[in-house]
Amino acid sequence: MRRALSVAVAASLLLAACSGDDTSTPDASADDTGTTTTNGTIDDGGSTEVTRPDDTDVDDPEVTSPTTTDAATDASGEHDDVELPGLLDDSDAPIPNDDDVVTGLLDNGIQYYIRENDNPGAKADLRLVVRAGSADELGPTTGVAHFAEHMLFNGTEQFPENELIDVLRSFGASFGPDVNAYTSYDETVYSLVVPNDEQTVELGLTVLDEWLTATTFDPDQVVAERGVVLDEWRVRTQTANGRLFEVAAEMYLAGTPYEGRAPIGTSDAITGMEADVLVEYYDTWYRPDNVAVVVVGDIDVDDMEADIERVFGDAESRSDGRRERADRQFDTFDEAAYRLHLDPDQRTVDVEVTLPLPRFESDGEASVRVDLIDEMISSILVRRLERDVAEGTAPFDDIAPGSNSIVPPLDAPALYAFTDADRAAATLTTLLDEYERTSRFGFTDAELVAARDDVAAFFRTRYEGRESTQDRVYADDYVEHFLRNAPYPSIDDEFEIVTRLLDDVTVDALDARFDARWANAEPHVIISAPESAADDLPTDDEVFAAIESTGTRPVEPRDDLRELPDEPVERPDPVEPLSIQPMTDDGYAFFDPIELVYPNGVRVRLNPNDIVTGQIYLQASSPGGSSLVADDVVDSLYAADIVTTSGVAGFNQAELDQILSGTDVEVGAYIDPYTENFLGSVATSDTETMFQLLHLYMTAPRVDQVAINQLVAAERPVVADPSIDPAAAENDALVDTRYDDEPRYTVLPSVDAFDTLDAAGVERVWNERYGDAGDWTFVFSGDFDVDELVELSSSYLGSLPGTSTVEQPIDVSPPPPATIADADVVAGTGDTASVSMLFTSDVDGLGPELTAHADVVSSLVTARLTDVLREEFGDTYSPYAVSYATTDPEPVVETYVNVSGSPDRIGQIADLVTGELDDLATTGPSEGEFANAFAQVEEQYNFVDNGQFLDALINDALDPDGQPVTDYLATFFALADVTPSSVQAYVGEHMPTTAFVRVTVTPRA
Repeated sequence: MRRALSVAVAASLLLAACSGDDTSTPDASADDTGTTTTNGTIDDGGSTEVTRPDDTDVDDPEVTSPTTTDAATDASGEHDDVELPGLLDDSDAPIPNDDDVVTGLLDNGIQYYIRENDNPGAKADLRLVVRAGSADELGPTTGVAHFAEHMLFNGTEQFPENELIDVLRSFGASFGPDVNAYTSYDETVYSLVVPNDEQTVELGLTVLDEWLTATTFDPDQVVAERGVVLDEWRVRTQTANGRLFEVAAEMYLAGTPYEGRAPIGTSDAITGMEADVLVEYYDTWYRPDNVAVVVVGDIDVDDMEADIERVFGDAESRSDGRRERADRQFDTFDEAAYRLHLDPDQRTVDVEVTLPLPRFESDGEASVRVDLIDEMISSILVRRLERDVAEGTAPFDDIAPGSNSIVPPLDAPALYAFTDADRAAATLTTLLDEYERTSRFGFTDAELVAARDDVAAFFRTRYEGRESTQDRVYADDYVEHFLRNAPYPSIDDEFEIVTRLLDDVTVDALDARFDARWANAEPHVIISAPESAADDLPTDDEVFAAIESTGTRPVEPRDDLRELPDEPVERPDPVEPLSIQPMTDDGYAFFDPIELVYPNGVRVRLNPNDIVTGQIYLQASSPGGSSLVADDVVDSLYAADIVTTSGVAGFNQAELDQILSGTDVEVGAYIDPYTENFLGSVATSDTETMFQLLHLYMTAPRVDQVAINQLVAAERPVVADPSIDPAAAENDALVDTRYDDEPRYTVLPSVDAFDTLDAAGVERVWNERYGDAGDWTFVFSGDFDVDELVELSSSYLGSLPGTSTVEQPIDVSPPPPATIADADVVAGTGDTASVSMLFTSDVDGLGPELTAHADVVSSLVTARLTDVLREEFGDTYSPYAVSYATTDPEPVVETYVNVSGSPDRIGQIADLVTGELDDLATTGPSEGEFANAFAQVEEQYNFVDNGQFLDALINDALDPDGQPVTDYLATFFALADVTPSSVQAYVGEHMPTTAFVRVTVTPRA
């Protein structure tokens, strides 16, 4: 499995919801500041603001080239004009919308979409979609659209001030994961996921109507909310990725209505926000003829249509006439551009080359054809360069597809390379020359087939899982239709259309589309680098010279790949299991596992279900972990990442990816102090591929120096200077303080220790931990035929080498601190700080009641901190607490709390946290907050997923006495034993404010 790449933002993150799903993906180039949210938690932060380089050290980074070519090149370097969009087949047949969706238009202009769906079941996903975002702000003040979104949670006529939050919590929703809203440049979308009983759905619709018609914008509440929004601004903008986004936004959005309108706004605008500015925006855009209501879930469509008419039918506009929106169309990018992003917190030198175009506009099949061809082109280009990386011939350590399509009208795919300062110039010319090579020599039939298979695999998985399509997926489609007139075909129609269009794509079609882009999109380059690397980077003149000389440098067609097999390994002869036994006395819906035991000691647990059709999930574990590693501890920290990016057997990673083209499979691994593990997922139709990878990782692993180099390039900068990554520095300080610098727990080893990492050590660790399958348990849960899984298990797992020896981990965990153990960390650049707390308490054993209490306490403490720190004091954006029972290796309860805030207030915030915990321990929760937390957990317990099944079956395998599988089933009933007084006792026992680890992170000066 390819390692996760710490690159900026994926286009998909520009619609991140407030549930805190802010995760980076390789398809990226800036952070998620194109969208801001009201509620939730932040993983890595990121948003706007740029650190300008010192003009005395480097040339001005904001330069636009006066001349570049405007044509595709032939083999001589000459250029021929090619018109956009570059489609050999420009037919544009209409795409039918799904007949199962009921749509309509109320007399007042509200558009609605309704669909009945029973996945996950007993729920309804309600959306209010407003066709207005930050690009529609009316005056010079920025951040208005996003601040207005916040205020909708702070009081309406029917639910004054924060009463709305209690209303939502009362039916099991939380003020974060279940109450979502996001604001982007173009839209603001609100979402409520509610139980499907008539009373609760009615309440949910009423809330949407109140948000549309009756938000109060109390001036005192506006002032109080400034601190919350300002902390969100800190979290999102005061990072290297946040500052990179501002650089990208300046480059691509200049001269458009988006320019200077990042949804989060500026700190000055936030601290000076006034109610009258918000009301003006609200009255202008929150009007019936500018919104849609979307309802998807386990509901009666006819009844819902009547409910929407009744609840929203009398909504009226508060302004005269719908305002015309500014034209958002982009011109062609006919001048090359370059920006240098120097940042004190940047880990690596990253070079991205983008070929931006205005997005092709079509409501029919032509748009789908463009998207499919573009995806295939991107896949081929990246795969070519991955091959160079794997063979050690590239001047960079890794390559990823990128995207600067940060607003809908912009189509800006990129190649994103990770290198160092000395190789930045060579990396730039290599990326440019790959574009040039493609223009001259085009694509090959073999590349076409592999790319087509990869794209087809995604849609095949979606099609095979159509019976379990979740409410949110359908709701997202209808939101896109309202906002951008995107068609919403049935999944059957979508699969038919995509399959047909893919089959029609030829090499000539790929060539024509690429030539049109290459002729009409001048290269846009961003180099991101640590400030310390400034003197070693190419100058502005050198960058533009590299761009302008593209087409004059010699390029040759690529050599053909060596012939590769269709599969990575032939199926081994099967080994019959010694036994096949059910694991529960009575079968339960979705959970009726069986266990197979093989002569080599391997156990396989199978739990067939159709929660997600067409998909299977894997978790596998063996006791031991790094506690049994004596001399190669540092190698054990990184061995799993290195081996799973090295390929297998005689195939390097690029060759393995080529063999696996057209399959939908992921297999990853990790080693912790007490276990070694695999995790994975696979489309049911590709099941054997997963078994092949597991077999090869355990019998024919590879340790490529290229994979080691990639890891070293990504990790060594933060190992050498943790202050460049506040999150890593915080985690490292937390575990080092808790575990007294035990190296098997550390996040960041010392530089001297890290530099001992080598191929021989990684190979020793991997073979020692993964070479003997005798005490491994493999768990598969999902949509599969049991007989087929038994057959595959017998061949690929039953045949693994194994001695049946069950290893016993060594306890390397020191006792938790008996007093408050403080660690102060200085890391990051910008006006943001955080405090983290880790409470650890020993327990006699684990069990259902302990788990149920931990879940309720997690909800209750998060809500209490949100109410006090966010809503009362306005100090923080996203306080978060989670408590859980686990083994380490003995049974313990751990509770983690994290709160962000301003550097000058973070100490007081920490005191407020411990004060609230003391209050809960001495006086207990109020009746209302306990009821809300209980309702939230009760609602969660109404639903199950494959992840829960995997955990329960693995925990039972590793700790059958302490965590038997029956405990998982009993947890759902144990919730009834949780009371306010037992919660009070739990907090007092397991979250003592006299003994815990506290890490405070403040920025560098």
